Parts: sequence; C-alpha cells; structure tokens
Amino acid sequence: MGANIFGTSLRKARELNGYTQRQLAQRLGSGVAASTLSRWESGKARPRQDRVKQLSDLLGGNGVLLREWRLEVAGAEIPSFMRSLGDLENEAVTIDTVTVSVVPGLVQCLSYAREVFRAGRPTESDDEIERLSQLRVSRHEALVGRNNPLITAVFPQFALEWMPETVRKEQAESLLHMVARGRTSVQVFPNGSLYLASVAPVQVYRLRDGTVIASSDHGGGNFVHQEPSETAVLERKVRDALSMALPVSHTVEFLRRML
Repeated sequence: MGANIFGTSLRKARELNGYTQRQLAQRLGSGVAASTLSRWESGKARPRQDRVKQLSDLLGGNGVLLREWRLEVAGAEIPSFMRSLGDLENEAVTIDTVTVSVVPGLVQCLSYAREVFRAGRPTESDDEIERLSQLRVSRHEALVGRNNPLITAVFPQFALEWMPETVRKEQAESLLHMVARGRTSVQVFPNGSLYLASVAPVQVYRLRDGTVIASSDHGGGNFVHQEPSETAVLERKVRDALSMALPVSHTVEFLRRML
C-alpha cells in the first residue's frame, strides 16, 4: 500500500488521546476489534471513509486523518476535478481567502475587478478586460445560488483606499451588501499593521466530506497544495491573518466610512 502516512498519524493521534487500541476500538462500536485497529495503524488494511470520519471526530486534529486517508486512497494525488479552483469553490462549504494588496477576487465588484485587470494586463483590449471582469464578479452570485459556502475574506485597508472614489464606494457598498445577506464575513488589516506570514494570496477550502485543501497565488499562476503538511501551513497563515485583522463589526464601520 506504499507509505503508511495515515496509519502512523492514526497511531500518534490515538496515543495523544490516551487510548489503547482496545479502548479506541470499543469507542468505535461494533465491527471494530483491537486487531482491526492494529491493521489500520500498520498499513495492512484501510478503514472505510465513514470510520475515518468517526476516528477524526473522536481523536480531533482538524481533519488531518481524513485528509491523509483521502490522499492515500487517491494515490497521494488530489483528484483532477479538484485542481480547478472553480471546482474547489463549487465543492466547498467554507472558503477562507487572504490577500495582501487587493480585495480578494471572489468578493470584488465589477468596477474594482476592471481596475485590477487593467493594472495587471495593460495590453489587453477593453472587451477582454470587460469579459474577464464579468466572469470574476459572477463567481460569488453563482456560489450563493449553488452551494452557498461560508466565505471569509481578509485584506488590507489600503486595498480600498488606493482606488478612485467611485470604485471605492461601489466596492464598499458591495461588501456591505454581502455581509448583510449573511454567509460572507469581511475583515481588514488596519493601516500600520505588519502581516508577514504570506506575501501571496492564500485560499483554504473545506469540502463537504471534511477534506481541507489550500491554494496560493504566485507569479506563475495558482498552485493547489496537495500535501497535508503544506495545507496545515496555509491554514495557520489564515489564522494569523484573522488574528491581526479588525473584527467584522469594526470592518463594517470602516466600510461605511468609505461610502
């Protein structure tokens, strides 16, 4: 079965929680003996997904067990459908997005998206800029109508302040509308704060089955991180960002001042 990453993590999680194999097997209920658990930990057998979810609930660890089980089952590769960010968004129950220079694309309004694309693609035609901008802003409404994930967007205060007044007001109004509708939370880094955990945008997706997948943007494009250790690092960066950002209520006050 190859590298026994899941089994090793299961053994460590069991021991950290103070269970013997027999005790944990009893907690799992009928159909699981201590010998069964031993085979899972040694990599000689794999549990079903429902058992892995049960183990994850009992032992904690923020979904690491389920994530590693899925990677092993898939041959240590994320399924191809998950490599598309659009498909990740469609499968997500929560999306955390952190940016360091602009409002995250998922919550941009049309005029803001136009400004971003014009700055990043100065040789593109007006028609192409408009097409890209329309595609970008349609994502949020599409998600609301499809799987309606809980979205948390974190970005610096100056990402709004540096825009022309009309764009700034439209973006602030759009964000306030999203927050008022529910399922979207917005927090800003105040000017003067120093967030050094990441120099690139980061997104963390929690899927329906409990899997957590992360991506980050770089000069060469967006990269989906497959390894649980890499995902854990990006999850920590999101937590750091949230701890530094203004609370939602203070962010709402800031947005209202932009109108």
